[in-house]
Amino acid sequence: MKSAIASSVAVIVAIVLLENILVVRYFTQLPRLTTDFSPAYLQRELQLMAQGPPPTIFLGDSVVWGYQLQPSQTAVSELASRGCVCRNLAFEGGSPPNYYALVRLLLAAGVRPKIVVMQVNQKVFSQSDPAYQRLQPALAELTAPQKHSAIGERFGRALASIWLVYAMRADIRETLLGDSSAPEPRHPSAALFEGAYDATPLNARNAGVYFLQKTAAELRAARIPAVAFMTPTNHTLLHEYIDTPEYRANGAYLQRLLERQGVVVLDLDAAYPANEFFDNDHLTAAGQRRLAALLAPALNR
Repeated sequence: MKSAIASSVAVIVAIVLLENILVVRYFTQLPRLTTDFSPAYLQRELQLMAQGPPPTIFLGDSVVWGYQLQPSQTAVSELASRGCVCRNLAFEGGSPPNYYALVRLLLAAGVRPKIVVMQVNQKVFSQSDPAYQRLQPALAELTAPQKHSAIGERFGRALASIWLVYAMRADIRETLLGDSSAPEPRHPSAALFEGAYDATPLNARNAGVYFLQKTAAELRAARIPAVAFMTPTNHTLLHEYIDTPEYRANGAYLQRLLERQGVVVLDLDAAYPANEFFDNDHLTAAGQRRLAALLAPALNR
């Protein structure tokens, strides 16, 4: 009986080890993060980046990630096709607290980016925004793991630490089956975004401002060049909410804050026609090509 149990355990261990080897060697390096990327996948990406040439890292939200578009249609992929060693670390809900966590993880992993490009979206500085002061779960797990979590969660983390297929199950599933998230209406009304753009004057007490400044300071201390761009926004759709002195003042405040830390800032807020948006700020394929063209000169420093 004991020998049978031992044999079964040995077989399970051998299978897990084989699967781990196959994942490490053959799981593709994706052109962008999966929608629900895992801590294990992000750690793998960081290790690969540390082993290669200095990458140009893009931090942002679903605009840079490429909402409603294929990975090959994003500005990051367009720049990569022109020879840029670009890595797209944007995701839905990207925000300054997440930028800071990602930069700390990059540096801790030994990644020395050639340039870090940050998208600055005024929308996520609003305390009512879902991304305000909130870390993506994988980043939260890597930067501040919960020591007193439930037994089931602790067991899951322990299992993930030894079995890569389990740890990266969401990444593997989405890679094989594609992103299953349903697209939103392609012709939204302005009423859908009422209250999304807060006109409250920004200051250092705002969590987004605080972590944006810390991110820029961290990059400056590490002597890593940084470029930031103000998110292209559909002024035709959002005219009544954002064509105001308060909105412009907040944008100018963020630009000054970044420039004081040596960041090159591109103001693309009003650089786009309405027909290159899906909605308030998500860009069509043509809009992404324009973004690549506008960013390219700042990346060749």
